[in-house]
Amino acid sequence: MSDEDGFDRMVETAIAAHQLLALHGTSTMQLLSRLLLMEIGTEIAARRDAEAAANDNPDVPEA
Repeated sequence: MSDEDGFDRMVETAIAAHQLLALHGTSTMQLLSRLLLMEIGTEIAARRDAEAAANDNPDVPEA
């Protein structure tokens, strides 16, 4: 399993867990789940920014 596949599986699992916690978890569990989803969102944004920077070619002028 690639690193990206593992990350995607973790995200899907965290979302599924969040849905269950919304129905059955304590308020503290729900808070922790929301914090986890926020951290995942931050990581997704950082990965997207890193990917965009890696694809940036300063030798090619912008149109």
